Amino acid sequence: MIDKALLNDLAGCESPETLLAAMLRHHPEPRTPVDVEAWARKVGIADFGERDDDGAPSGLIIDPVTNSGIIEFAAGLPAPRRRYAIAHQLGHFLLGDHHGDRQCTHRDLAENRRDTTHRKQEMRANRFAAGLLMPKPWFSDFVVGLGKQSVLHLAAIAAEYGVSLDVAATRYADLTQTMGAWLFAKDGTFRYARPSRSFPDLAIQAGAALPAALLAAKPEDRIAWAPADPRDWIAVPRGSRPPKLALQVHSKANGFQLILLSINAAAERRADEEAEKAATESPKFGRRPSR
Repeated sequence: MIDKALLNDLAGCESPETLLAAMLRHHPEPRTPVDVEAWARKVGIADFGERDDDGAPSGLIIDPVTNSGIIEFAAGLPAPRRRYAIAHQLGHFLLGDHHGDRQCTHRDLAENRRDTTHRKQEMRANRFAAGLLMPKPWFSDFVVGLGKQSVLHLAAIAAEYGVSLDVAATRYADLTQTMGAWLFAKDGTFRYARPSRSFPDLAIQAGAALPAALLAAKPEDRIAWAPADPRDWIAVPRGSRPPKLALQVHSKANGFQLILLSINAAAERRADEEAEKAATESPKFGRRPSR
């Protein structure tokens, strides 16, 4: 049922963040997983339907006469990915930065670039989807409640908010103040990563083999923090001091591995300050001036 008061509040909102803020004012109390279909019906989505997955797992059909829409998703799409596909198309519907119907590929549903008009539109829809399914204030409180950072937290986040692991990792990386990166691997091969904003550029490329120590990790191994060689993972500029890097790995029987890389930002700042202080205080010897 359409919520006219909500639609009035959404009128004039031009960014994912202003839309989400207005929606959150109508539902301030945490309730997870978010009922994305109920939200969609409140703002003008008339129906949902399945479609063949021809490389475009979700689509949006707009009726310009009634200003309503239909959201389609691929048949057999797992529930977490279906929820995200619906939220993504709802973002397109509310943002209104395109004309006509929309078909979105798997790549579109992971887009975070803005160097073309199409990519910017998909990135905005993804920002909206993540914020709708994992509202920032609720998400932040939930993560704090999990305690000290752990590779196991990602599964808890995904279960709480009804999203996939990669969507949970993207949201975590976007909001965290820590220097960390979530890496996904399968059968000993690195696939992709979700680094936080402050994390150094990764050196490992998609398709690369994991370091030997991780190749030997078994599902039954105890999950614990271990030191990692920065040269295996990050780009260290020549002449720079490599940061101290730690990792946790969660291995599963199907060959999937989730890796959490972490850098202690406070410790790195102290080390840099001490190195700078030592360099400043060190006596400098040179050739005595000639008389």
